[in-house]
Amino acid sequence: THLADIYEDTVASVVYIVARSTQGVGSGSGFVWDTEGHIVTNYHVIQSSSNLTVKFFNGREYRADVVAFDRDADLAVIKLRDVEHELVPIAIGSSSELRPGELTIALGNPFSNEFTMTTGIVSAVSRTLNSGFSLYRIPSVVQTDAAINPGNSGGPLLDMNGAVIGVNTQINSDSNQSSGVGFAVPVDLVKRVVPSLIEEGQHTYALMGISGEPVDITIRENAGLPGDIVGALGMTVSTEGPADTAGVRGDTGERTANGQLIRGLENWDGDIIVSINSIKMKSMDDLIAYLALNTAPGDDIVVGIYRDGVEMAVPMTLGSRPSIS
Repeated sequence: THLADIYEDTVASVVYIVARSTQGVGSGSGFVWDTEGHIVTNYHVIQSSSNLTVKFFNGREYRADVVAFDRDADLAVIKLRDVEHELVPIAIGSSSELRPGELTIALGNPFSNEFTMTTGIVSAVSRTLNSGFSLYRIPSVVQTDAAINPGNSGGPLLDMNGAVIGVNTQINSDSNQSSGVGFAVPVDLVKRVVPSLIEEGQHTYALMGISGEPVDITIRENAGLPGDIVGALGMTVSTEGPADTAGVRGDTGERTANGQLIRGLENWDGDIIVSINSIKMKSMDDLIAYLALNTAPGDDIVVGIYRDGVEMAVPMTLGSRPSIS
């Protein structure tokens, strides 16, 4: 009964999107963001589309236009034309405190089966995911075993209060059908990106200017690190970037012509980032997530690094990710 109530309360805020382009016709899902007619979906749902049709559960259909998109997070905002019924924005929740085992609900239009509900649990949190459109990874994605299939993309992943905790974006499957491993863009990232897309036409992320690897047993052994040191080993520091300006050191190993490290059995000697603003970083995924979800370009932060057996605090002013043309 509770699930039926959630469906009835939420389905009016979910939409079925048909996207036509010169490459053909595709479909996906989305949800109502506000009463002004803004709809949130995935970038890959509307990518290259020249004609968008949006259908509601009550049968109403509208044309829509793309407002803006963010390839880094695989998010997009479209806007309905000439709306003739009352729009009901979906309830927005939080993803920061999600725990594996919590119940989830996916709403969308799998295989064009309109307004379908599936249920499952949060399978994992704090992973990063390649968006497929950017060098940068989506942070803190929500993994779920709720059945997500082609057509669910862009639809909401809900908690048991009927509030959005993520935007369904990908599945991990050899057959392109649900294998119980689905991923959603965390709603805490959506809450930062979507207002920027509506108000400014883009979202700009903070940049540290470093690539890194998690400190694993191989790195720990070769670098002679204590067992309690975890974090992100700085592999490459961008010249004159924020980390370089602040004095963070990358690994000095031999490199290829394009700057990639050639790893042997020599010691790893880059700085290890162990904290940001006193928040412990257990991995590079933690660092990516913290920057995306808690900082903006121009912010001043304090980076804790481990170098030559000593932990030290390094002040740093964050830069901006370069835009994708």
